Amino acid sequence: MLADNSIPPADVTLYLKEFSQGNKQALDKLFPLVYNELQNGAHYLRQQFFNLDTFNTTAIVHEAYLKLMQSSASDIASRSHFFYIASMAMRQILINASLRKRALKRGENPRKIDLSDVENDLDVSDKTAEDLLLLNDALKKLEMQDERQAKIVECRFFGGMSIEETAIALNVSPSTVKRSWNLAKAWLFVELNEQ
Repeated sequence: MLADNSIPPADVTLYLKEFSQGNKQALDKLFPLVYNELQNGAHYLRQQFFNLDTFNTTAIVHEAYLKLMQSSASDIASRSHFFYIASMAMRQILINASLRKRALKRGENPRKIDLSDVENDLDVSDKTAEDLLLLNDALKKLEMQDERQAKIVECRFFGGMSIEETAIALNVSPSTVKRSWNLAKAWLFVELNEQ
């Protein structure tokens, strides 16, 4: 996420600790603090990679928040880990919307998957939907070869996280993230061009 230095890290940590202890209301207090960072991540994704689409970044952020509310409290270990989980949620939201778009385009009944109204109404273009699905398939292959590289792509691509934030979230060094990010991008470039 594009870091917002106005957020006191101690406040975020406090609410995450309360959440990890089972206090679901702590996320209600946390959400206003991290909203701008989540919004910036979704906006970055749209602007950098899908600038012709007008999908609603606010809707993606709200849906990611709902998915985070459904997370197990013990799943979130730190501020950076919180944003990693948010990145995974954003990926899933966009993939679900793309799967629905593909099914509707082909005249099929969409698979019976649990989609929220946001995912049902998320307006991605046909091209973006196909691009996201190709990327998702490639990421699944990459995950089988190198799980860490796939997680780095999730953080950097879907979450807009910096090298440093990704390193903290995945508990690796920034140089490892940088090296793995470059390798993953090269691998994905070849894989996607073959498709």
